[in-house]
Amino acid sequence: MPSRSTVRPTSSAPTGRRPKGPPSTIVAVKPVSERGRAELIRDVVDAYRRLYGSVQRFVLMLTGDQLNFASVGTSGSHSLNQLLSILAEQARTAAFARLRDLKASIEEARSAEQVRDAIFSDALSNDLAALRKVVAELERLDTAFVGLCVGHVLDQHARTTGGTTPAVVRRAAGRTIAAVPATASVTVSAAASTTITQRKSRAERTLVHPND
Repeated sequence: MPSRSTVRPTSSAPTGRRPKGPPSTIVAVKPVSERGRAELIRDVVDAYRRLYGSVQRFVLMLTGDQLNFASVGTSGSHSLNQLLSILAEQARTAAFARLRDLKASIEEARSAEQVRDAIFSDALSNDLAALRKVVAELERLDTAFVGLCVGHVLDQHARTTGGTTPAVVRRAAGRTIAAVPATASVTVSAAASTTITQRKSRAERTLVHPND
């Protein structure tokens, strides 16, 4: 009986080697909208940290640096609402001249933690316009506290030296939270910082935010 030949498949590739394929690492490129969202979320976090730091420095100014806080700008040993309660109590003790305006700012700022937490909401964290509003609101609150703090320091210094507070700085520091636009933060801080640096070194620590 004639034998049948068997055809076996052969491979041109050497044993143990894999044929060339697509690269093993694939990098996903974020669309522009995603990059914008990430930047806005970062802006929300930064604005909240600045607000927290301003309130903390306000408290330290009223207490003469007697309270022991964690580093400014961190979550610290107190929540923002706890700091606001301490600020209200210390302001009453110190006979703060614009106590009514300060109380109004404190009440509005009590919602800041909830406003910040918008970044954890699926609906709001994907709404760029809503995130911008959150940033603007936190900056507005920060500006209000900076203005009140600066005004108090300048008034105290003026009474001590028998002088008067410059009108332009007094007007800037005298703006209430309802009247301060979000874009005014840099203007108020810069004007007040220049005057305080010339008059009182301690006031400079009260105004200037730490570098994050």
